Amino acid sequence: MAKDKQLDALEDAAPGVGVVKDRKLNALADEFTEKRDAKAELAEQMTGIETKILDRMDEIGVKVFRYADRIVSIKDGRRHVKIKQVTTADEPPPEKD
Repeated sequence: MAKDKQLDALEDAAPGVGVVKDRKLNALADEFTEKRDAKAELAEQMTGIETKILDRMDEIGVKVFRYADRIVSIKDGRRHVKIKQVTTADEPPPEKD
């Protein structure tokens, strides 16, 4: 019932504000919501992995290490991991998409 009152209030609102019955717009809003939710879930997973990296680095007493073409370091303050891609003088810089 409260939802019906909200919809009625939107229909009586100013021009440009209200219930829109456009399938394409609704589909885009649904797609956006799905991507937003997936991004939030991915952020939680990344936080878990970052915590594991920090814990392992503490266990072996490392503050910075190189892995392939990346340098992984611990940033102080709100402790977090920074991963930076590096190149040597022989290699061209990586392509940015």
